[in-house]
Amino acid sequence: MALTIGQVADAADVNIQTIRYYERRGLFPAYRRRI
Repeated sequence: MALTIGQVADAADVNIQTIRYYERRGLFPAYRRRI
C-alpha cells in the first residue's frame, strides 16, 4: 500500500515542505507520483 506525501507528513507530524526537503537532501528516495 502506497502512502501519499500528505499521509507521510501527518504520520511524522511534519509539513509537506519538510518531506520535500528530506527528499532533496537524499534522506529517503524521492516520492513517485502516479500518473
